[in-house]
Amino acid sequence: MDFLNKAYAQFSDLYRSMTPGARITSVLLLAVVVASLGYLFVERSSGPGMYLMNGEPFPAGAIRDMEAAFAQAGLNSYEIEGTRIRVPRGQQTAYMAALADANALPRNFGQVMENALDNGNVFEDREKRRERLKIAKQQELSQIISLMDGIDAAMIFWDTEEKAAWGRERTTTASVNVRPKGTQELDGNKVSSIRHTVAAAVAGLKPENVTVVDLSTGRSFRGDASGMGSASDDPYAERKRWYEDNWKAEILAALSYVPGVSVAVNVALDPKRSHRQREVKNDPKTVAVQVTDKTRSTVQDGADPAGRPGYQANQPMALSSSTTKGSHQEEEESEQTTVNALSGSTVELENQGLIPQRVAVSIGIPTSYFEKVWRERNPPDPNAQAGAPPKTPTQAELDPIRQQRIADIQKHVAGLLPPAEGIADPTQLVTVTEFQDITMPEVPQPAMSEKAIAWLGQSWTTLGMILLALVSLAMLRSMVRSAPLPAPVRTTLLSARAEEPEEKEEEGATAAERRLRRFQSGTSLKDELSLLVAEDPDAAANILRTWIGHPG
Repeated sequence: MDFLNKAYAQFSDLYRSMTPGARITSVLLLAVVVASLGYLFVERSSGPGMYLMNGEPFPAGAIRDMEAAFAQAGLNSYEIEGTRIRVPRGQQTAYMAALADANALPRNFGQVMENALDNGNVFEDREKRRERLKIAKQQELSQIISLMDGIDAAMIFWDTEEKAAWGRERTTTASVNVRPKGTQELDGNKVSSIRHTVAAAVAGLKPENVTVVDLSTGRSFRGDASGMGSASDDPYAERKRWYEDNWKAEILAALSYVPGVSVAVNVALDPKRSHRQREVKNDPKTVAVQVTDKTRSTVQDGADPAGRPGYQANQPMALSSSTTKGSHQEEEESEQTTVNALSGSTVELENQGLIPQRVAVSIGIPTSYFEKVWRERNPPDPNAQAGAPPKTPTQAELDPIRQQRIADIQKHVAGLLPPAEGIADPTQLVTVTEFQDITMPEVPQPAMSEKAIAWLGQSWTTLGMILLALVSLAMLRSMVRSAPLPAPVRTTLLSARAEEPEEKEEEGATAAERRLRRFQSGTSLKDELSLLVAEDPDAAANILRTWIGHPG
């Protein structure tokens, strides 16, 4: 505390000794220094330096809603960089709260449907509930389409028409309105992807009933009932592209030892989507396929219905002893049926269509490749003089290398191609051409002066505040050093200075040491003499007389 008291007393005496103008200037300079240091600290700690939501990209529509939410909350220290938002460090919570209050947070998938279901009640009309869920589903699909690459915003609408018929036929149509990013335009692949995405999400909606509209150009893409609205819907084109890309990748991998090689592949497919073949072979020799045997036997025994005629046969004792011999009949019938058929075999073959029938390859090789091969075969002479120009090949030396390398490449690539009908030598399907490679000029690197100017353009505010703070500190220090001391202090100091030469001379001090001690005071000698003459002219005359009598 004693140190603080002494410092405060010195500062208080120094401040009272200043003139009013010096006091105002010192206070202003001190305020500038404090403000500069505070600005540098705040700019460093809370300047725009963090992306909102960890750098998640936002659609253009969501960014507009976010800007409105920030303006409503009075937050304006953010920066929009492309599809991301940078906010001041340490203020992410305030910005997130502003988005939540304005209901401008980016929606997650399914959130719209959840809100639509939560807002319903048991007394709601069935038709109204159906329409509300339909609108929520349209918003969900619009959000999904907007997140596709190259799509800025999308709006989807569909409707269903029921025709009064026996089967109550229903027809559903949809319209997808898309605004691409920047100056991009919708292509066939993107249109096909959008059409199938919407058709798969709406029950009963066919892809050919989905119309896609490019809002940037006003062009509409209508579906085709044949399912071939664009080239991407054509199975032949899609399969052809897939085969060409596959073979191109294999050939580029096989020719990776050739720098700068270019490859183009053309695949001709069988236009039939499927091929089914059935072959029946008959044998002239018949084969029994069915044999049926039938056999029937009948045996019949019987007595005569009348007895022996006469008296004897009618006697009582003779009734039981009379015998008669009946009839006996046997019958047997047999039948056999045989069904014969021609022998043979039946073969059924089913082949998948759209298979490659012919694959042609075009290969381009830069001229520098043959020169590099020649240099590998003809290394420079180690005994050659230093600074001698390198040897260059002649056309006669390059021709054999060119013919050999082209033949090797053709044979190497032909082994990757499938056999083609009517082509005995597969190397005929490989065409190798030579092209003059052009060396692209190197992009000049920015000079040190340009880098310095760019850095100054970004940091000029910080440098200006630092320079202002340093100048203010220097001016404040100069004013403090030049401030006059109180009268008692000045009188004591001047008396000490007047006596200092005599004492130092008695002690044998040198003239240089006396001059050094004379200017050790913080105030200037001229100001002290002026004040001393104004207050005590006699004392000033004595001091001057003493100095003149003892020069040095």
